[in-house]
Amino acid sequence: MKLIQFIAVFGIAALTGCAHSTMRGSVAMKASDSEAHVCMGEQEVRVGDKVVFFKNVCPKPKSGVQIGLGDSGGCRKEKVGDGSVTRILNDHYSVVQVSPDVKFEEGNIVEKL
Repeated sequence: MKLIQFIAVFGIAALTGCAHSTMRGSVAMKASDSEAHVCMGEQEVRVGDKVVFFKNVCPKPKSGVQIGLGDSGGCRKEKVGDGSVTRILNDHYSVVQVSPDVKFEEGNIVEKL
C-alpha cells in the first residue's frame, strides 16, 4: 500500500512540476479568476501562444478496496479550458489570461497547443 501511495504522489508531482522540455507545466499561482502564473518560461512559450488547462480526475476507491497499478480504475486527464500567454516573467514562469468561465486552480496541468 505504501508503495502505491509513493508512486501516486511521485506521478502527480512529475505531472505538475516545471517541465522544461515537454511544453507542459502547471498553474503555480492563481492571480485572479482570469489570470494564472504558469510554470512555463521564455524557452517554452511566447506571448500570444494558446494553452490548455487540464485536471487529473481519479476515482475514489470503494470502501475496503485497494486500487493497484494494473486496475482499470486509474486517473484520467480532463480538459478544464484554455487561455493565452500575455506576458513572460522569466526563464520559468509566464502569465496566462484564462478564457471566461474557466474554473481553474493551482496545480492544474497546462499544455501549449
